[in-house]
Amino acid sequence: MDSRSWLVLQPDPPELQLPDDLRARDPFGGRDCGWVAQMRPFARHYAAPGARVFDPFCGFGTTLLAAALEGRAGCGLEVDPARAELARERLRRHGVDAPVATGSLPDTSAPAPFELCLTNVPYFGCRWPGDGDARAGQLYLERDYEAYLRRLRDLFHAVRGALPEGGYCIAMAQNLNLDGRSLPLAWDLAGILGGLFVAREERLLCYEREPHTLASGDAGTDRSHEYALVFQKQRERICLHSTGDELQALRDAGFAFGLYGSYPRWLADPGAREPADADLLLPDDQAEFDRLLWWLHERHYRLSLWGEPLHPPLRLPRLREHWYVRAQRRDRLGRLVRLDLALAGHAERQAQAPMR
Repeated sequence: MDSRSWLVLQPDPPELQLPDDLRARDPFGGRDCGWVAQMRPFARHYAAPGARVFDPFCGFGTTLLAAALEGRAGCGLEVDPARAELARERLRRHGVDAPVATGSLPDTSAPAPFELCLTNVPYFGCRWPGDGDARAGQLYLERDYEAYLRRLRDLFHAVRGALPEGGYCIAMAQNLNLDGRSLPLAWDLAGILGGLFVAREERLLCYEREPHTLASGDAGTDRSHEYALVFQKQRERICLHSTGDELQALRDAGFAFGLYGSYPRWLADPGAREPADADLLLPDDQAEFDRLLWWLHERHYRLSLWGEPLHPPLRLPRLREHWYVRAQRRDRLGRLVRLDLALAGHAERQAQAPMR
């Protein structure tokens, strides 16, 4: 892989395409089967030889086959039992020993540890023709776009928990056109991943298609591209100076809070590892907590609850269920302030920070 931000992909040779007899056994006719050529450069570039590559939307085993061709191991999850069996059969024909489990994150764990998550997400709005148990859990079947995005967030949250520090999560997606309306799936997915990982880059994947002339004013395109969104699990360092200024601004505004975790340890020992956030312990007071959220909102902080965007107010029972609210903002120089807000009365007793 070179430095170009785009790749022009060529169709797979016949020997790597989904065999016709397996395609005929699929309710979709295999029309949503991806290309091995799409996944090979990413498996080669982002996973070391012998490393394991995981696909949480395994489908027909395309990513796992690509990983094997590049000297990497593979494992996958597929929610549809019939497709999982098709993937196993396809891999067996290529002599590839890669576990494919039936199920979906977060309810079903990956069948093996992995160093790279590489996948193409199921697209919203598909008319899945399967029935019975095969329909259970299908993202294809989500009737509501926000519910679909929430499920993607939960799934990639589980990926983050299993991915080792420094590992990459690469998801491929295309913005959609449903009934003449544009749906920014790729960009919404990037927002979800940005709440869980550190954004590294994007690649534009281009497919050669024969163009045709459009009528004047016709905004349609042939959708001959998609995005490869490259994210990494890594502790992104906050700006310590800006964080100190914001904590002082909180005190000046009359907010009581305690500090615990890595930030006060760094204050006590500046030679310690720099913190990735500042953890705040707050009084168990609904009115004061709402005031704080609005104060942060007015200072243009992005508020989230486990990656899901949050707009104040927030009831304290829900905060207790999710442990903390994350508030972060970035200035024009890229300096990051990240505050994690938890209730002092609900925190573990290791956080013995005085209120001040």
